[in-house]
Amino acid sequence: MKRYKRERSLLIFFFLFIPMILLAMFIIYPVVTMFIYSFTDWNGYGFSASFVALKNYIRIFTDAKYWIVFENSAYYLVAGLLQQAISLMLAALFMKPRRLAGFFKGSIFFPYLINTVAVTFIFLMFYEKNGTLDSVLAFFHLEEYSKLWIANPATVKFALAFTSMWKNLGYSFIIYLGAMQSVSSEIYEAAEIDGAGSMGKLRYITLPNIKMIIGLMLLMTIIGSLTVFDIPYIMTKGQNGTNTFLSTIVDVAFTYNQFGLACALSIVLLLLITVIVAIQKLVLKEESV
Repeated sequence: MKRYKRERSLLIFFFLFIPMILLAMFIIYPVVTMFIYSFTDWNGYGFSASFVALKNYIRIFTDAKYWIVFENSAYYLVAGLLQQAISLMLAALFMKPRRLAGFFKGSIFFPYLINTVAVTFIFLMFYEKNGTLDSVLAFFHLEEYSKLWIANPATVKFALAFTSMWKNLGYSFIIYLGAMQSVSSEIYEAAEIDGAGSMGKLRYITLPNIKMIIGLMLLMTIIGSLTVFDIPYIMTKGQNGTNTFLSTIVDVAFTYNQFGLACALSIVLLLLITVIVAIQKLVLKEESV
């Protein structure tokens, strides 16, 4: 028995050894190094850096130009929540077999398969002056509402958030659809015998059974609003007040060579995500009790 336990322990150790080494090399070590550099004025070159204590963190929370990333994240958060609501309704609509359901499901999911760079160029043409959106407005005799959608500070954030929502709607739709279809049909049959209608089954059967999935998708929406990068960076390069957390980190590090400040921004982002995940875990744990 002792020999079996020893062999089992050795087997577990050898199976975990390489993954733990990789985890330490590519996750733990970079995070620890980033945390250390966040207290310095390192410029990204060599190993010489002066200790500046909390100067980088104080600058982040006192300089107004860094606070704008939270405002911009709010636009993506609202768009993400709207995306979740729409995809949830569409999933409920196509949960049952319908005519041409496969075509519509594919059409909803297809934008998610398109490369993000291609999506941004499509929407740059969509939003450009005399582009697709202006042509649609002109068709309905609404030319007075035409704008420089990307150049106008009043509309650019809405335009970028809508692009992100359009791109990712299909992903959340497929997740919700799969979750809904995993609920046992016997429960629905029993509810129908008891006289439950479509809305009753959705409210009292479907939604409670996919509550964990909804919670996970909301968590991903919040984190995604903080970590959005590709769409605003490609479409505006973070200009015109559209910079996000990640685009700001990239600019601070690689444009201004302030890697110490960029590391501090990364640590703040990491802490925010950690707090959000902890709150989500706590809420779901309390609901499951």
